[in-house]
Amino acid sequence: MAPGLPPEEVVTVPGEGTVVVYVEAPRRTAAPVLRTFEEQTGITVTATYRESLGDRFLPVLKEEAAKGKVDLFWGATPLSALDLAGDGLAVPFRPAGARPVPAQYRDRQFRFIGFAANPRVFIYNSDRLKQEDAPAETSDLVRAPWAGHGAMPRIASGGPAFHAAGLFALWGPERARSFFEALRSDGTRIAEDDRAVRRLVASGEALWGMVGLDEAICAKREAEPINILFPDRMGMGTVVPPQVAVLLRGAPHPAQARGLFGYLFATEGAWLFGQNDCPLITFVPGVPKPDWIPALAAINVALLDPEAAARAYREHGEYLASWGAGGGAPRP
Repeated sequence: MAPGLPPEEVVTVPGEGTVVVYVEAPRRTAAPVLRTFEEQTGITVTATYRESLGDRFLPVLKEEAAKGKVDLFWGATPLSALDLAGDGLAVPFRPAGARPVPAQYRDRQFRFIGFAANPRVFIYNSDRLKQEDAPAETSDLVRAPWAGHGAMPRIASGGPAFHAAGLFALWGPERARSFFEALRSDGTRIAEDDRAVRRLVASGEALWGMVGLDEAICAKREAEPINILFPDRMGMGTVVPPQVAVLLRGAPHPAQARGLFGYLFATEGAWLFGQNDCPLITFVPGVPKPDWIPALAAINVALLDPEAAARAYREHGEYLASWGAGGGAPRP
């Protein structure tokens, strides 16, 4: 073991108590897992969702964590996790069940660890486009014949923000900013979130869109006229944001917090991510999954350091937050 790293721990889940968790991921993803954890362990879960607090979520989380009132953070990407770590609110923790997680989905000091993947994918309206006519590379989105005929989510937070920050890290700021400016000026619809992009593509108002795989599979499961493509298969690869767990400093229920953290990497917890209609891909190997969920090993994944994405997010945060405000009208 490298010096300074936390020892690997075999997690024992207590049979009683309470755990307080702040959840950045959608309620539809997290709530079934947390409810099953309660039922299987007898631990009461008190969860606060980003959907309830909106833009106040991270400031409230930091304030409550600094007071020692929060046990665990469930992040939609590493961005908020690294923000918490930068403020000294994340405790290094290394459960044995997380051993299979590839290095690019965890912090070097184990202040966060990814437990499930939600790749960013193209969707296209299958009534209006054939697969061979759909965009294949991210750079295609600003070229004819696709430019101006699709939809993108705002990139202020969550998966869209990690994806955008990842492009700044992978491509460099000049190329990335040029790409987003072209999207903003060429008529591409800029929607509030992935779900709104999905609606535009399903209705045919947009020919293509960029969303998380969870939203794309959800559309397919509900028989919407949508097909899925993994972008940049022959190039840099697909950007894959991991959902992450963070043990918080001063956790009021440390044993229960470690129990929930470990549960996300246990077979029971990992299996649940594939049972949702809007599923995630677990990092735990050998867990049975439905046929419609791809294996991560079958995807050409972009080699993206989460710390590099976080640096890009900090350096270009003002631009990313403003992009798409007002529905994508170009700046004067």
